[in-house]
Amino acid sequence: MSGQEHFRVCSTDEVSTMSSSLYGKTGNGPTSGEALLEMARTDSVEQREVDSEMTLTSAPEGPKAGMTDVKCYDSQDGPGLVSSRESSQSSSQQTQAIPLPHSSVVGLPDGFLPPNSESEKSNGTPPRPHFLDDKSSLFKLTFIIVCCATQLLTQAQFGMLVFPLHAIAETLGTQDPGEMSWISASYGLTIGMFLVMAGRLGDMYGPKLVWKAGCVVIIVANVGSGFCKSPIPFDICRALTGLGSALALPNALAILGRTFPPGRTRNMVFATLGALAPAGFWVGGIISALFAQFVSIPWIWWFTAIFTFVFLLIGLLVLPRDTPHPDPSSRRFDYLGTLLLSLAMGLFNFSWNQAALVGWSEPYVYAILIVSLLCFPAFFLWEKKVGERALIPVEVLTRQSLLVYLCLWLGWMSLGTLLIYSSFFIYNIRGHHQPLTLVAQMFPLVPAGVIAALIVPWLLHNVPGHIIFLIAMIAFALCNLLAATAPSHSTYWGNTFFSFIIGAVGPDLSFSTGQLIVSNSVDHRFQGIAAGMVSMITNYSMSIGLGMTGTVERYVRGSGNSLEDVLRGYRAGFWFSTGLGALSTVIVALFVRMPKQQHRSKDSNQDEEKGQIAMTEGVGSRAEEV
Repeated sequence: MSGQEHFRVCSTDEVSTMSSSLYGKTGNGPTSGEALLEMARTDSVEQREVDSEMTLTSAPEGPKAGMTDVKCYDSQDGPGLVSSRESSQSSSQQTQAIPLPHSSVVGLPDGFLPPNSESEKSNGTPPRPHFLDDKSSLFKLTFIIVCCATQLLTQAQFGMLVFPLHAIAETLGTQDPGEMSWISASYGLTIGMFLVMAGRLGDMYGPKLVWKAGCVVIIVANVGSGFCKSPIPFDICRALTGLGSALALPNALAILGRTFPPGRTRNMVFATLGALAPAGFWVGGIISALFAQFVSIPWIWWFTAIFTFVFLLIGLLVLPRDTPHPDPSSRRFDYLGTLLLSLAMGLFNFSWNQAALVGWSEPYVYAILIVSLLCFPAFFLWEKKVGERALIPVEVLTRQSLLVYLCLWLGWMSLGTLLIYSSFFIYNIRGHHQPLTLVAQMFPLVPAGVIAALIVPWLLHNVPGHIIFLIAMIAFALCNLLAATAPSHSTYWGNTFFSFIIGAVGPDLSFSTGQLIVSNSVDHRFQGIAAGMVSMITNYSMSIGLGMTGTVERYVRGSGNSLEDVLRGYRAGFWFSTGLGALSTVIVALFVRMPKQQHRSKDSNQDEEKGQIAMTEGVGSRAEEV
């Protein structure tokens, strides 16, 4: 079948509708398969969800000899109507796909159809071509590396800011905690703001195109970062880098998710993807520490730009082409919703991080906060009016999903505080000023995070999801509690070491489990966008958490600059984050519930596969239904 063809999913009701129409037109009783195909080409029928495959056998006297049946099937690679013809040259059957017009649907790239899932194989669905089928093992490995390395690159650029933060601030001419908070927060701010929008753009214009655009933005922004000599231009460049990562990450995951159906291979790939988050943070940290300590700060960003350029060239070779949109004029993007959400999140974040720098005595800080708070209800009302075409449909805001979003917001805010303020504590209080020393002290984040990510699939099948989520929230609170009570001149192997071990558990358990809980709490059509909400909140909350913690630290420390004053401010920040983690723990314990995954019947497993595909097909990826 051609990569340019587009298909429609047909249901039993649709076939009945087409058959009835044909009976009315022909008046000849049972419809021939060829006539049914012709009807499908011309009639527009509403797309519906189906749970099973239906085969309609036609009479042999159809308009065209050799037509034996028409098959309507449920497909993740776009709607389709397939007919089987008996070959005149052999006794074997050949499957022909008939192109049909359809509404704006998330399309797969040319020749880029996922291999059959286990349920499809057992139901006898004809094998579908897959763009990796005829590729070498090296090509397949490179494809997986490129998709997964987008996650590593995204997290690495955050680590590049954390570990040599004081050295970066020194080159920019500042050691002010508020300025340093902005240096760290600007990157996460734009990732969180634009993740969902980027997934939607990938739906409309193709994930590979948006992924390429993201890589180009990352390259340009990193080159610019290397030439910055003051904090504000640097913050702008890091914010642009976050925008590039937001464009690249969800669309790389969309390509990866569409390639592998639910099964062992998919589980292994996505478990590896989860493990790359803590590994990427630390790898970025050690690269930046090496350049900061032995070369120069600008070369951190220029090296990243060079690496991303090579990474982009490889991706151009191994990632599949995007499918042209069947009807470009029908593409719809929620521009006003995107603007309102960007204003709400951006201004809210700015007000808190700016307050950590200048204090709440400045009138413009209050004004910006008030405007952001007005934008949130305006965004909600607009999305409710737009309906299913909205950037974030209100259907994803169920009671259960809202509780999960709230807990993730609280927990991941405390995580950002742990990472940044631990680096402050080690540098300013304990006097370890070499970036590589900080890298070594934070190394426990890597093995603990990787292990936590890899055991999540096993936990989900043996422990109720809300229990895993509760453990993650407890970990967020406990790691900050250990940091808050760490003696200033005690051994590293006491509180600090164990705070990093426990701190790595919270994000890995909460992210995977949170995605599963929210996907189960919303309709199948909105599972992709619900999963995108989880990614948006986790990235955004780390940035906003730094602003809130910085505000607490500023007012507790006061105007004093002695070591005792500084330590008192850091401890106040840790205690604040401990409270955030404790609050999320209470909410999960009282209100969030989800049973553990069970082995299910064949039909239930088919429905589960649909849900998994929707959840992982792209962070923010979803179909428009007309």
